[in-house]
Amino acid sequence: MKAYLELKRQPLPYYHREGLLKTLRVSARVHGYHSALWFGIIRWKDHILNQWAMRCPWNGLRIKMQRWRGVHIGQQVHIGPDCIFDYPYPYFIHIGDGASLAGNDYVLAHSTPMEYHKNCVKSFVAPTKIGRNAWIGVNVTILPGITIGDGAIVAAGAVVTHDVPPHTLAAGVPAKIVKKLDI
Repeated sequence: MKAYLELKRQPLPYYHREGLLKTLRVSARVHGYHSALWFGIIRWKDHILNQWAMRCPWNGLRIKMQRWRGVHIGQQVHIGPDCIFDYPYPYFIHIGDGASLAGNDYVLAHSTPMEYHKNCVKSFVAPTKIGRNAWIGVNVTILPGITIGDGAIVAAGAVVTHDVPPHTLAAGVPAKIVKKLDI
């Protein structure tokens, strides 16, 4: 049975290129599994579900498959096609009721840079939250540990590197607050 990591920001080991079996054993331990084989099976299942969800023509089925992976998704949510939710840590992603993701969006919950970069970039996992009734435009990337506030809008093509307050419009690369919304 999976021993989930605590849903809070925490450090991860840096990526170090190893052989398949050693990488699988290290990843299993980091994710709280005692068996590398079981972890491999779970990862394969998550990969298949994510691929099917990305290409599924029905929103309801896309949501079901992402929930089966562990993504916390509220009621009346729309997830467009080709949305990618963090592969190894889907259970660190929370999407509030009434939120909408247009399509081809990336929602990340972890960052594991190469060991070479350990002196300049942190390796971590952190909860990523999309608030109630938030609207995420097409081709948006939301980085790990970000909170998109309730009723916020993130414009198409934005890269969200900082939290977006409730009822604001954020746009650009990196995303900046453009204006307060009158809701």
